[in-house]
Amino acid sequence: MASHAAKTTDTPDASLEIPTEWLMPGLDLEAVRQVQRPDTTANLTSEYLFLAGVELVVERRWLREANWRQIKQAITNGYIYRTSAVQVTLRGERREHERRGTKAA
Repeated sequence: MASHAAKTTDTPDASLEIPTEWLMPGLDLEAVRQVQRPDTTANLTSEYLFLAGVELVVERRWLREANWRQIKQAITNGYIYRTSAVQVTLRGERREHERRGTKAA
């Protein structure tokens, strides 16, 4: 199993580490993986639920109610693309200047 610490800092992927004390008891990692893109990395340790990928989904039912509003604090890379009462979608960093082929002076 590859460690998430091995990821390079120049990757445009979104990532988050949700402390396990924020999670609902008995959360199944397979349930988390089912709502992710196939290329998403999902690991559950005794300390964190770690997700990394181009686009990530976090469902409210995974978190204790008191921690739902704190989800922004768990984001280690990327931004909130879409949010609703029951789900948050994250995406990797925007890199418009690289896609357009322009360089900084």
